[in-house]
Amino acid sequence: MNAPHTDELAAIRALETVPTDRVSALWDSLEPAGIDEIAGTRWKGTGLDTRHPMFAMLGQMRWWGKDFTDPRKVDPILVTDESGAVVPDTSATGGGGASLWEVSFRGRPCASMVYDRLPVIDHFAVVDPDTLLAVMNGRGTLHEGEHFWFLLERER
Repeated sequence: MNAPHTDELAAIRALETVPTDRVSALWDSLEPAGIDEIAGTRWKGTGLDTRHPMFAMLGQMRWWGKDFTDPRKVDPILVTDESGAVVPDTSATGGGGASLWEVSFRGRPCASMVYDRLPVIDHFAVVDPDTLLAVMNGRGTLHEGEHFWFLLERER
């Protein structure tokens, strides 16, 4: 585990509102995630409040995270249902799932989740073996020129 990255992430998480330049600087200091590091696991998600509207939207959906069953079968949006169970929700994805591919973001190839029916790609970088910093990219995803940033923590 790299302490400077972990310390910076803890400092970012403690902020009420996260400056996008600070989280993007953290991204640039991290190693890109590999597909094999992500596939086969469910990941609990947490949005970073950069004042991007997706932060509130995911909260309203009761977003829980993502399930990367294998590289070609991903449930991109898991939510907590009325009974408290974690279930896939395809209503926000146009009825589709997603898959993992290597796609470049900010000049570096990394594991990226490509939605089946949306022009959206989530890119992943490694904070530590159980924590990923992620960014949503694609047509219609920018808000005032800024991306939506979030974290994924491996379910154990």
